Amino acid sequence: MNSDPLAPEELQLFRTRTTIIVIVIALIFSLLASRLWYLQIVMGNENSERSLGNRIRLIPQAAPRGVIYDRNGVAIADNRPAYQLQLIREDSPDLERTLRNLSKALNIPHASLLKKLEDHRHQARFKPIILEEDLEYKKAAIIETYQEDFPGISIVVQSRRFYPHNKIAAHVLGYVGVRNEEQKRKLSKNQLSSGQIIGQASTELIHNETLIGTDGGKQIEVDYVGRELRIMNKPVAPVPGRDTYLTIDTRIQRFIHSIMRGESGAVVVMRPKTGEILAMGSFPNFNPNLFAAGINRKNWNRLMNNPDKPLQNKAIQGTYSPGSMFKLVTAYAGLEQKIISPETTYFCPGYYNLKGGKASYACWKQGGHGVVDLTKAIRESCNVFFYHVAVEMGVDTLHDYAQKFGFGVKTGINLVNEKSGLVPNSDWKLETFGERWYAGETPPVAIGQGAVSVTPLQIVNFINIIANNGKVIQPHLLLEKESEFQNLDLNQEYLELIRKGMTEVVNDPHGTAKGVRSKIWTIGAKTGTVQVISKKTRKTLDEEQLKLKKYQNHAWVVAFGPVEDPELSVAVLIEHGKKSSYAVPFAKKIFDYYIENYYLPRRAALNDLESQPLAQRLQAAFQ
Repeated sequence: MNSDPLAPEELQLFRTRTTIIVIVIALIFSLLASRLWYLQIVMGNENSERSLGNRIRLIPQAAPRGVIYDRNGVAIADNRPAYQLQLIREDSPDLERTLRNLSKALNIPHASLLKKLEDHRHQARFKPIILEEDLEYKKAAIIETYQEDFPGISIVVQSRRFYPHNKIAAHVLGYVGVRNEEQKRKLSKNQLSSGQIIGQASTELIHNETLIGTDGGKQIEVDYVGRELRIMNKPVAPVPGRDTYLTIDTRIQRFIHSIMRGESGAVVVMRPKTGEILAMGSFPNFNPNLFAAGINRKNWNRLMNNPDKPLQNKAIQGTYSPGSMFKLVTAYAGLEQKIISPETTYFCPGYYNLKGGKASYACWKQGGHGVVDLTKAIRESCNVFFYHVAVEMGVDTLHDYAQKFGFGVKTGINLVNEKSGLVPNSDWKLETFGERWYAGETPPVAIGQGAVSVTPLQIVNFINIIANNGKVIQPHLLLEKESEFQNLDLNQEYLELIRKGMTEVVNDPHGTAKGVRSKIWTIGAKTGTVQVISKKTRKTLDEEQLKLKKYQNHAWVVAFGPVEDPELSVAVLIEHGKKSSYAVPFAKKIFDYYIENYYLPRRAALNDLESQPLAQRLQAAFQ
């Protein structure tokens, strides 16, 4: 069948359209060719590098945190396995069925599992979703045993901080937590994975740099969306953090926790000759395990809203008036300034009237102590004797001696946020209040009241100076550290007089700490009762209010022994203990525990060794 030939006009239109189509196609292929040339030639090297970066990845592996041990090698901050429950949706053909099985087997609300999925709905299906951070071991075992019933579900074992003794030494150890951005910037590149959880307080924070390990890792090949295909090369093992050994003795620490149960305050137990802290407790305390996986809001609010401040380390951060313990500073200053001598006496009628003034200052004992010399003043804690000394000396001189004995300055212990306390003088008052110092403000300072404030650690450090014949040694918690003595060039005769008074505080029938007396050791001590509210405030309260615990006085005692060769020093502060006699039995128990469990067994072992023939003793010594 023949068709009619195209008219010339139609033929021309067809040719024009064909030419346009050819030109358009040519342009498109030209653009594609130029783009291909640009990507392969101009951007070839860069795209090749990007492709390689997408194909090979380094997966870091976190190192376990270094373990913290006590002086005897007992782990007090360790690591434990944490079983993380993960879901990879891509590996679960029937996701809803998997979740139902999981909810039923592990007793996890189905709704909470669905919420976890909803929170990660934009995440790639091959990426793991963490359903539980720290699954119980029994539940993890169920998943591992019946894995076929939970497609897409896996258990990933991670290292988590663990405090095996719970609250014991919590304020010394501190706790760990998730790092913030500022803390992240301080980490080296090979600690970024291991340092996701870092120390946030006390020893965990101070030694964080060495406790954090070095990351390991593996090189893997992934596809274009990041799915792992295979492991490249040999994985690099992570290097655990360095272990730390403290001077703390867990047995003594546990004992002071047992006797302080239900109390609020602080206890410090030290070796005077070495500066080693054997125990440091702040009460009430807390369980650092609460922080290991990230503390929840309920527990955080409970700790923060507790009026007894369980998170505060009262041994170094709590500042209190020292009360009568400060009289030892006044005594030494008075002797060295020649205001008093060993023979000086004052008459105590139960009060002291400032010359030229109307103010009257009471002694704690109604009716007074009668004629008092220095030894009796220390033994029976006579206020009036020390009023006389301080007023004649002046507050500025007293301040200088107090600072020499370590008050008003930090001890330098290797813990964070230590407080320096305060010993007032005329310059301090002028700078703080813009007023001059009045003579009537000096008597309270003489007996450790008024604006004077100290920490329990400063108190035991001060007593160590007296016990060590005027040598000061910095208290420390790190076992490998050796502190050096600094000789304060104090008068030995005056120190001996003060030690004599402290010995009578314990061993004389009229002493204020006779309850600390030991049949084995000669112990010296000083007590203190500290007013919490002023007499003026007390007059504004009714009888029911005055019975409230928060208005009761604090109770102090500090002691060391044996006096002849000091081996142990102890400071006990009981908040709102009413009077110093309340704190005395606590110190007694600590000395008895140490003598029975450390001193006597050691002496028995030495006696056994000495009773052996010389050859056996030499052999034992070499072994």
